[in-house]
Amino acid sequence: MPYLVIQEQEETMIGRGFVDDALTVLQHYAPAKIPDVLAGAGIDAKALQQPDFKLDAARYSRLWLAIAEEIQCEFFRFGQRPMPPGSFAMLCHVALSSDNLEHAIRRSLRFFTLLIGEPKGELILRDGLAVIVLREVSPARPAFAYRTFFLILYGVLCWLVKRRLPIHDIGFRGAPPPDRPDYLDFFSTKVRFFQQETSLSFDPALLSLKIHRSKAALRQFLAQAPANILLRYRYDRGSASAIHKLLRETPPANWPDFAQAAQSLHISEQTLRRHLRADGMSYSSLKEELRRQYALNWLQETDKPVGMIAAELGYTEPSAFHRAFKKWTGASPARYRSSQPEPATRNRDYGYTDRS
Repeated sequence: MPYLVIQEQEETMIGRGFVDDALTVLQHYAPAKIPDVLAGAGIDAKALQQPDFKLDAARYSRLWLAIAEEIQCEFFRFGQRPMPPGSFAMLCHVALSSDNLEHAIRRSLRFFTLLIGEPKGELILRDGLAVIVLREVSPARPAFAYRTFFLILYGVLCWLVKRRLPIHDIGFRGAPPPDRPDYLDFFSTKVRFFQQETSLSFDPALLSLKIHRSKAALRQFLAQAPANILLRYRYDRGSASAIHKLLRETPPANWPDFAQAAQSLHISEQTLRRHLRADGMSYSSLKEELRRQYALNWLQETDKPVGMIAAELGYTEPSAFHRAFKKWTGASPARYRSSQPEPATRNRDYGYTDRS
């Protein structure tokens, strides 16, 4: 069993729930078109009724595009105004000429607002974090709306900077859909519901990342969209994937050093370093991201003492863990834990939960 208590979702398939979410929109606006849309996307209507039905990203992409064409909106009619077909491509063109990630985010959010009105995205700095907040005066939208908004934005941003952007925290207004564990995770980050505002936060140091994409690369990206934003920036391929898997299967206190990791993967240190650099990552950043995920999850869902968490994460001194945690969240571990809602059940035996 992977050591990480936040179980990553299926890497290459879309669950039936998200297919149903998309079809529910079509059922509302153009129910007579459902058979044609399913056939065009290569989806067997009978197979769709099976509880274990899954869809590959390419066919889900065709479904998304077909629905967008029928209802004339690439945001499933969740905005104050429709987002007409072709808007995603224009969004990418708008963001492409940005100087850095911060510039790209602000441009993208302004473009979204011009198109859909609400929810209105805003980038702010708060509690030591960069936060994308979705402002709304209307009642909370379905979780599928917030997930889709961030899926579009996050996919474009990751592509622009050629790397996966670690998410610190994500919260949605409103309640989670019943019996839908697939909504509890967004790119390996636990989603919090019943929040006053919908937001996604990350390390503000990432805002200075430069944009290095060409118009030719954009044409190729758009030719593969939106399939490439559904799964592309999970740890699903290459050296980063192999390193991530190795670390998840090993207790943090026993993590290998870089030379040992390269040896375990049967690759030279120079080659591994080059591969990670090409993905915009480093061995130390991958380890830090996983440590942060462990720490947040254990503080939220277990009664592990802070000192025990520090030791299990490989910190020889609790003070070093406190410094690292304050860097991640702007708060001490104890303060962070006290600010979290009490879960229905805490893991009091300190075991590890498989969230498949």
